Amino acid sequence: MTEATEEHWAPQSESFNFLPFAADRAYREANRALLRRAFAYLPARFFHVDVATGTGLVPQEVSALCEEQGKCATVVGIDPDRFAIESARQHTRPGPSCSIEFVQGMAQDLARLLAGRIPREGADYASIHDALHEIRSDEDKRSVVAAMARILKPGAVLSYNSAFTTAAMDEAPLDWGRLKAKAFAILGRKRDRQMPAFKVYTPEQYRQMITDAGLAVLYEAKRVVLISRAALEAIARYPAFVEGAFSDMVGTEQVPLEEKSSAILQAIAALGVAALPRVWHEVIAQKAF
Repeated sequence: MTEATEEHWAPQSESFNFLPFAADRAYREANRALLRRAFAYLPARFFHVDVATGTGLVPQEVSALCEEQGKCATVVGIDPDRFAIESARQHTRPGPSCSIEFVQGMAQDLARLLAGRIPREGADYASIHDALHEIRSDEDKRSVVAAMARILKPGAVLSYNSAFTTAAMDEAPLDWGRLKAKAFAILGRKRDRQMPAFKVYTPEQYRQMITDAGLAVLYEAKRVVLISRAALEAIARYPAFVEGAFSDMVGTEQVPLEEKSSAILQAIAALGVAALPRVWHEVIAQKAF
């Protein structure tokens, strides 16, 4: 799931993309559980905007839940990455009670991108799953959440989750640290002490962004997901994950994405990693009636 700004991560491609990780059962189940909880607040027919839709996981799960719960949805997935959008169109099949459209563009431009698509009164539901952390600046993060809040009609809900908060590695901090250190060592590189690592926000900071946008939190939790070795190898081929992991490495810009990805894969094998727990922070919030 991707969202970019002018200071963006490497784009997805045939060789490096989110598709394999998005197919992971545990990852899909974590997102499905949050979506199912959000469904409790949605009318029988609803309009849904999925921001940073990536390769289409959220719309796919929404379609399945519509069939399961007898609801009807119109879903618009927004993402700036061309490969992701094309993949989402290719791999997402609308259900009998769920129409799905994918639009390439930036979340800050929601009003323009949704013109002629969104009901006059606004959307019933907006979501941004596993993507807000990829937006680098605080200002851009806030502008995206604010744009999402603006398109919601009164009483509508927003769901968010992220596996990149300060709580993400709480279940196994040393294991995650060893994996990163091993990948650096494989490349023969060290951490650049003068360069701050990819900034990681606290769950409280993300919650505050949501409430600052005028939404009231209805539900908040931390969900532990066991990431299998196969899933770790899959996420090691996702550009934003790879670049984020090496953002504080000496000379990081001189090392190709392919070599960084390979270093993570080699580190997983060298350490004999079978699985690692990861903590997702998740929120459902509502716009006032």
